[in-house]
Amino acid sequence: MIVGLLVLCLGLVAVNVLNGPRLTGTSIDTSAVVTKANQRLVLETNQQLAEVTAEQVTVTPASAVQVQTTNDTVIVVFSQPLDYDTEYTVGVSGVTGPFPDRVSTLSTSFRTGESPLYVLSRMPALPGESTKAPDRIVRTTVGSADTTEVFSAPYIQAFVPTGDGLAVVTLADDLTSRLSLVDSDGKAAELTLPGTGTVQELQASTVSATLGFRFSSVPGALGTEYDNTLFLLDLTRGTLATVDGLDGAPVQAISWGFLANRGELVAQIFDTTLLLVDPAAGTAAVPIGQFANLNAFAPDGVRIAVSDQERQYVLDLSTGTEDPIVPRDVAGTTPYTAELRFLTGGEGYVQRVAEFDQATGRVVQYLTLVTGEPGAEVSRVVYQPALATETIVGFDLSPNDQYLAIQTVPNSDTQVSDGYPVGAQATTATVVFVDLDTGAITRSIVGMDATW
Repeated sequence: MIVGLLVLCLGLVAVNVLNGPRLTGTSIDTSAVVTKANQRLVLETNQQLAEVTAEQVTVTPASAVQVQTTNDTVIVVFSQPLDYDTEYTVGVSGVTGPFPDRVSTLSTSFRTGESPLYVLSRMPALPGESTKAPDRIVRTTVGSADTTEVFSAPYIQAFVPTGDGLAVVTLADDLTSRLSLVDSDGKAAELTLPGTGTVQELQASTVSATLGFRFSSVPGALGTEYDNTLFLLDLTRGTLATVDGLDGAPVQAISWGFLANRGELVAQIFDTTLLLVDPAAGTAAVPIGQFANLNAFAPDGVRIAVSDQERQYVLDLSTGTEDPIVPRDVAGTTPYTAELRFLTGGEGYVQRVAEFDQATGRVVQYLTLVTGEPGAEVSRVVYQPALATETIVGFDLSPNDQYLAIQTVPNSDTQVSDGYPVGAQATTATVVFVDLDTGAITRSIVGMDATW
């Protein structure tokens, strides 16, 4: 009996070896693979493997990959985020184990998820109204018309995602700001502010549970008086602190932002100097130039877009290089560029361009996708309003570079203000979702500030 079992086991081992490597398991995070670059598909086999190269891997739909081989495992690394809600097939050909003449093909399929996004739906403040109807922040996806309310309150001014929840700024009756942390169940807990005043440019760090904002005290407020002072709120420890500038005094900023996936931030002070600050390190702030505007932060954490009165530039903080952004030249027009969003994958960006037609006196707006190395860029228009009365207010990019969320006012000639005492918007504000590859409009929703 023992001899028979031994022969059977040896036979199974021989079959496994002689048949070549066989796939025994796979793993991939279908949510992370659509939001971040360099996510991994792990293919496990039953044998020690020879080195696998990227040329042996086929991905359908096509996507650039890198490959690592470790013992009995092949790791396929996707260089860029994948498309939402898409079936992907990955095949690895010419896979060998201990015997080079035993060749196998590994194959697996998976369907990606879709990152949710948030949209603010405001209710107008009607004259003579004693109680303001609450605004709503809803969660939705590009691929579905379904929405879920995650928070409601009168006079919502701004919000940012924080893990599974949101940080939300609202206006009180006296027009001062309230800052609340909203959990995944929609329950809000008010956070302590530096005093009585207003919060602007609320942002959340991507590497720590930290919020940042500019704070200004109302005239006559008790205690220390602040004027656009930059604060950081550590949600883990519950501590609130100013950010130190060049002279050790708190930074008074006209614009600012966290560097993606890093602990540093960049702040623009009143004389337009840009400061690179690492609050955790406690080192002195570093001046990195003077520019009229701080426009955008790249997902790679080392590039920012800035502009002066003549043109825009991309600053690479890791190399100190400064590359100009040159808008396309159209005869008879004067182009202006401002808002810009960097792609998550690659070196490109989407920018909003406004052209003043000298002959007609009209301003034409559109969004362009710019790709390619500096000095050899290629641009194409990805969205242009169909009607002359439509206005582009702002836009954002999905984390996988697949969709644009464009905030528009459909008819600027007939727009009506929502009556907000601070940050008023058009009641007809609408978010249009556009496929970046094809330019097709896939969906629209009444609201503003679409945020992934």
